[in-house]
Amino acid sequence: MNTPDPTSSAAERDERQLLELDLRGQTLVLKRLAQGASLDEVLHTLIDVAEETRPDMIGSILLLDEETGRLRNGASRRLPKFYCDAIEGTRPGPDIGSCGTAAFTGKRVVVEDIRTDPLWEVARDVALQASLRACWSEPIISAQGNVLGTFAMYYQVPRAPTQGELDFVSSSASLAALAIQRVRYQNAVEGERAMLKTIVNSIPDALVAGKLDRRITHFNRSATRIFGYEPGEVYGKTTAFLYANPQEYERLARERFNTSLGDIFESTEVEWRRKSGETFPGELVGAVVRDEEGNAIGFLGLIRDISDRKIAEARLEESRKRLVQAERLAAMGQMVSAIAHESRNALQRIQVGVDVLQYEIDPASEARADLDRISRAKADLQRLHEDLRSVAGTIRLSLARHNLADVWRQAWANLQVLRRNRDAELIEDIAAGDPHCEFDAFRIEQVFRNLFENSLAACGDPVRITVTCRPVEFGDETGLSVTVRDNGPGIPEEARDRVFEAFHTTKAKGSGLGMAIAKRFVEAHDGTIELGEDAGGGAEFVIMMPRKTK
Repeated sequence: MNTPDPTSSAAERDERQLLELDLRGQTLVLKRLAQGASLDEVLHTLIDVAEETRPDMIGSILLLDEETGRLRNGASRRLPKFYCDAIEGTRPGPDIGSCGTAAFTGKRVVVEDIRTDPLWEVARDVALQASLRACWSEPIISAQGNVLGTFAMYYQVPRAPTQGELDFVSSSASLAALAIQRVRYQNAVEGERAMLKTIVNSIPDALVAGKLDRRITHFNRSATRIFGYEPGEVYGKTTAFLYANPQEYERLARERFNTSLGDIFESTEVEWRRKSGETFPGELVGAVVRDEEGNAIGFLGLIRDISDRKIAEARLEESRKRLVQAERLAAMGQMVSAIAHESRNALQRIQVGVDVLQYEIDPASEARADLDRISRAKADLQRLHEDLRSVAGTIRLSLARHNLADVWRQAWANLQVLRRNRDAELIEDIAAGDPHCEFDAFRIEQVFRNLFENSLAACGDPVRITVTCRPVEFGDETGLSVTVRDNGPGIPEEARDRVFEAFHTTKAKGSGLGMAIAKRFVEAHDGTIELGEDAGGGAEFVIMMPRKTK
């Protein structure tokens, strides 16, 4: 009869506990990354959690400088300053210690005794002075296979790693790679956004954008200066009144604002009319605005007043500027496409990491709750990317029978961060008996989320949002009527007719797409969404949903 080995059982328990601590530590690092912490903060958090679970280990992260090709100190808590100063700026090589060699070869380097290993010939003295006797270094590799740096585990006694320790240093290097790529990518995207914003704000010409029916949705400051109209005077109108000659309006419908044509960036001269009635010559660069799938969603025109440029010399100079302007518009389009593509790739990588961790973390644990918040934060980023596609792209519904109340509650729960430190309450009044109906839960949750976000932005504390659900006759069938009302200032009379227009917003920040998307989603379910009464203050929206979508 075999007797259980208590020593073996204890070792297995210790190994499980260490694995749990490692997972908690990795979750903490991912949480800091999702919170937008700097690269320095994220990497030091990684070192902290590594050293906390392995007190006899001294952790270090070196980053490979992209410009100089040298290693720079990235994060360390317990290495002596003189040692960090000594290895700062090390150039990787085939026999430059553990980290220099790992960065050079792109492979793990395990040195069990620094005193005798030939790889440490150059830096042996400073390492021994720092009481370092063993060093295992794992290269930090990007998704493209490039070396980003090294993750090292130092020990003050000679020793060889266990398999578990090798697995740990490998997973730590992978986590560091994720953090480095994410932060660098985010910095690059923010830089491109700032550049794009600068380009748009520096345009000296009239920028007029509209829907496919050429009704105006954007009218920049230069357009006001050139034409004399304030934006509120032109929104919703077709651009026909800006043309001095009605035939020119029709001609450009065929030659420029035509969705069947490819991109045309050459300018064309048009006679325009100001608010005062005065006409002036101007040059137009017109383009079709398309979503990521290539579907036309509107038109964009840049108009330059050329009244003072009639002599031949001025015409020659202006031709050069027109070419620059066309190239600028083309570059803007390429930049937007590149950002959209790279954002989608980054979000997919985040989701892969979340999916993997969901299998490893107990669903009832606090770590799982943190992981769920990471997943929702990823979804928020993806939502920004999908908004423009939702305005014009084909809507494909995933229909199933759901409890409508559960969906608006989930939308409210997902706004926990937005409601933090605010006196905000969701009040329910459900008299529908059975609030179930057939719909796409993801789409309808977006509808409620948009409504709740708008209320939180418009209302001062205390915020009270009341959701009322009642049965209603809906055509020849029964349906549900859901009213969402807040206690804010309500919607100004002059804005009520434009609430559901794309790109129209009264918020300081926002794309102006939320309510247009909400309307599309509700109508895709054969439902309706309308502004309610404003009696008693506050904004009210009424959603009518059939029990079953056709």
